Amino acid sequence: MTASRILNNLYDAKLLTYEIGGKTGRSKEYRRVKDPEYFDKARPFIKSPIKKVVYVKSAPEGALVAGIEALAALSMINPPSHPVRAISRGNMNKADIDILKNKDIAKDEKLVELEIWDYDPKKFTNKQHVDLLSLYMSLKEEKDERVEQALEEALRGEPWYTD
Repeated sequence: MTASRILNNLYDAKLLTYEIGGKTGRSKEYRRVKDPEYFDKARPFIKSPIKKVVYVKSAPEGALVAGIEALAALSMINPPSHPVRAISRGNMNKADIDILKNKDIAKDEKLVELEIWDYDPKKFTNKQHVDLLSLYMSLKEEKDERVEQALEEALRGEPWYTD
């Protein structure tokens, strides 16, 4: 997709505004709308970064804390009984990871739940946990009321969050 088409799509979604200017009067100077309006308007377009969830015996090196475990570190919700980690699809392909096929064993042996993400979660955080917006995106479809409340609690105070 070309940059101009992307900008037009963002403008159509009301995430950008523009002013006409320049010497010829044909240049567009784009600006994104202010927080928290930006988040409110973008919310329908936000998708989960998780492509696949697998179970492994140990977390790959460099995998970040994710999912309910990351939410538990930011709120009062109880952590899961097993570790939850996130890694990019590219890093997953590079790592030598033994994926368990039998999911019933995974729960009994308290194996690592590994989320395979579309992008590298390390690009947006310098901590051991995934960033807050990515965590929101990965958990926003959860139907558990406790998770919804904990997520809201964790997001409260962010300048871009309004609920």
